[in-house]
Amino acid sequence: MATITPPRAPATTGRQLTGLTWRPLTRSRPTIASLDLAIPAGQRVLLAGASGSGKSTVLRAPPGRLGEESGEGTGLLSPPSRPGEAGLLLQNPSHALVAATVFRDVAFGPENAALPRTEIRERVAAALAAAQVGLNPQRGPLEVSGGQQQRIALAGSLALDPELLLLDEPTSMLDPETADLVRESILAAADGAGLVIAEHRLGPWLPHVDRLVVLGEQAQILADGAPGEVLREQRELLQEVGVLAAEEPNAVRPTGTGPVVASLRGVTVPARGLISPLDLEVRAGRLSVLTGPSGAGKTTVLRTLLDAGAPATGEVQRPDPARIAAVPQNPEHSFVATTVRAELSASPWAEDPVLAEELLERAGLTHLAGAHPHRLSGGEQRRLATAAALAQSPDLLVLDEPTVGLDARRRRDVQSLLADATGRGCAVLVATHDPELIAAAGDRFELPAPDPAGPPPAPRRRLPADALNPLTLCLIGILAAVGSFAVQTWQGGLLALLPTVVLAPLAVRTLRGGALRLAPILLSAAGLAWTTALLGDAPSLSHEAWLLGLKEAARITAFVAPGVLALGSVEATALGDALGQRLRLPARPVVASVTALVRVGHLGRQWEIITRTRIRRGLGSARSPRLLAGVTLALLVDTLRGAEQQALAMDARGFAGADHRTWAQPSTLGRADLLGALIAGGLLVWPLIAGMLAG
Repeated sequence: MATITPPRAPATTGRQLTGLTWRPLTRSRPTIASLDLAIPAGQRVLLAGASGSGKSTVLRAPPGRLGEESGEGTGLLSPPSRPGEAGLLLQNPSHALVAATVFRDVAFGPENAALPRTEIRERVAAALAAAQVGLNPQRGPLEVSGGQQQRIALAGSLALDPELLLLDEPTSMLDPETADLVRESILAAADGAGLVIAEHRLGPWLPHVDRLVVLGEQAQILADGAPGEVLREQRELLQEVGVLAAEEPNAVRPTGTGPVVASLRGVTVPARGLISPLDLEVRAGRLSVLTGPSGAGKTTVLRTLLDAGAPATGEVQRPDPARIAAVPQNPEHSFVATTVRAELSASPWAEDPVLAEELLERAGLTHLAGAHPHRLSGGEQRRLATAAALAQSPDLLVLDEPTVGLDARRRRDVQSLLADATGRGCAVLVATHDPELIAAAGDRFELPAPDPAGPPPAPRRRLPADALNPLTLCLIGILAAVGSFAVQTWQGGLLALLPTVVLAPLAVRTLRGGALRLAPILLSAAGLAWTTALLGDAPSLSHEAWLLGLKEAARITAFVAPGVLALGSVEATALGDALGQRLRLPARPVVASVTALVRVGHLGRQWEIITRTRIRRGLGSARSPRLLAGVTLALLVDTLRGAEQQALAMDARGFAGADHRTWAQPSTLGRADLLGALIAGGLLVWPLIAGMLAG
């Protein structure tokens, strides 16, 4: 099995946290209160603690990622001098993804370290193998499953050969077999380096670590020592705080064979990797689990069963008009209120305030009743989303990985809540890797392993414009816009558009795509023609006024259309490469802009998830102005929070100090660009020539 090459020399210095106190700006109490923690060079530490004890925040301290912009504290460390010296893997892997392809995402850290292009490629290949990614390197990292994203994010951390690896639940979204392989790779990669792992499932890591540190409230150290010693001498304490289960969890026993509430018959969704036909029935009063390797399509199955569009083949039956509640893989997408308590009663179907308060207590969130849902820890958010779904008293409850990020006690609490739901006749379907939930289920449906590389990227028809450097395409758009100022008559304007019409097929991949890009321009031109004809210098709506309007419409079209068509096929990454390498623009603004553009391309999917979640909660229809306004605000909040977390992940891979960086892919200028420059020059002078011909 391929692994990352260990650091060239063992780490010679560790990390010392002394009197560390940290209070996020959104909290009235510190998350960390006067923590003293030494991490010697090369030591392997397992960091345990109940959900919300501050483990994720503690992981940010050694690499100096607790900044004044997000909170205040004492005993803070400065960031390391070498990019990636301390690798940090966040709990939500999607926040760590920064590029348009898997290859460029993993290459991000080595680029910031200004490594030679050959070494970057070698490190990326080794990191992908070590993290068991196995995807086509040209796949989009935001298009794959949560487990696959987790492996991509891990590869991004490993690619910098860190002296200290800080990993926040690095295998929580993986199936057991893949988790074992990834765990082996992490341990091999950390040979000679320090390793700190925050984890709720301690068993698989215990034989491989030197030290077990258990945190309590506000990250106070409750136990610290050799794993065997801590488990032997502090077992009662660990059970009391929820790190270890006090006894075997209660199984969610089926209460009988109820009627089928929802089903799939021969369903496939090839576009999302679900190729083998699937039959599935969810019955009232029973817990059904959907299992399978990471990337097998579990989330796709849940979306298909709910309402996310008809499958490619097969039949879907859903309850109508039964109540359906769902907890998405990212629980933040389901939140609609500004406090935890309000979240449980936000749905008009949550009609029982007594039930809401009971669920709040059983989810262990009473002390956070006034907190904002978006400011909870990952585990607390999952418990809140599950409780809010149950408060709707649904007939069908669908949950995607509801126990990820939960300690032993909270996992048991979730099982107990699901047992109550099935006892009331609710049909429950859970996509999960949790062995305890799987063992407790009445029905189990297992998806086959996916193609290791996943479906290939959608083929793109090769265009002549693809041979041009993005800067050349920019030049074409700029000079065409400048040339449009020479349009003085409607005849000249129409002639000025002739080259654009002739050259458009060279830059348009599909007729539909070209029409969609041109539609806003043509609508704007039509509006300008109308207002000019109505309000211009000529008599309103006269023949002369319409000709004047036609001239203005032709001018604005000639001004905008060439650039829109030329740049429509340019990828954000290629444009960033060109700006950084050819124009020598400052690297950080260029890379930050490219990252933002990549994220913007996925906002539509987030919009759909948030919209459908709110519709299922009974908050309105897809055309409801109130619902759409709420979705817009939620998407804005989600985007801003994601940007905050992504900035943290980027800085952990050396972005903050990357004033001089290298680029994994070259941005070349060739003979085709000379021809493109000639075309740009022609578009500059043609409107003037066209005006002379028309005159």
